[in-house]
Amino acid sequence: MLIDIILGGLIKFIWPYDIFELGGMRKIDDPIMLFFFVHPWVLGFTLTFVYSYFGKALDGNYITKGWKFGLLMWTVIFVPYAFLVYTSMNYPIGFTVNSVIPPLVYMLLSGILIAKTFEWLE
Repeated sequence: MLIDIILGGLIKFIWPYDIFELGGMRKIDDPIMLFFFVHPWVLGFTLTFVYSYFGKALDGNYITKGWKFGLLMWTVIFVPYAFLVYTSMNYPIGFTVNSVIPPLVYMLLSGILIAKTFEWLE
């Protein structure tokens, strides 16, 4: 989450936008917005569950396994999302870049962390 804040801030500095002014966004005090803040936790638990099946198929040390797993999950989760947003909505380019770059970094790091955790548990 810290990586998302840092990289997101840098991207917003280069391509400024306000997420709450975009069409289709809910107000911050809407109770449904709780799902926005729960998303990283759900993603983390889901990735850990998925790695328990995919980890055995990956070769190399924990860094290589984690890097491959993180890249695979980024490709499956965030690339289609960013493509759909870019092609179907009139959002600023900063929003799309922010939907691709920070997730790439934190998915790679998350994959490495998950792989290290599973290596430690074995």
